[in-house]
Amino acid sequence: MTLGISIAIRCDYCIAFHVANCLKAGATREEIMEVCGVAIGMGGGPSYTYTAMVLDAVDAFGKDGK
Repeated sequence: MTLGISIAIRCDYCIAFHVANCLKAGATREEIMEVCGVAIGMGGGPSYTYTAMVLDAVDAFGKDGK
């Protein structure tokens, strides 16, 4: 939930922090993308652009970064 809010309010640092915590908690890339979809539904186009940052963070933190 916190990741979705971070995307919707477009907070760069929050996104990185919450992606890392989601991965530590065992979330998969697919689950994180589902959160992105909900955030896009709530925040529209601006939230969509931040999905790239989420994917970059998933790749940077390495887990499920395929």
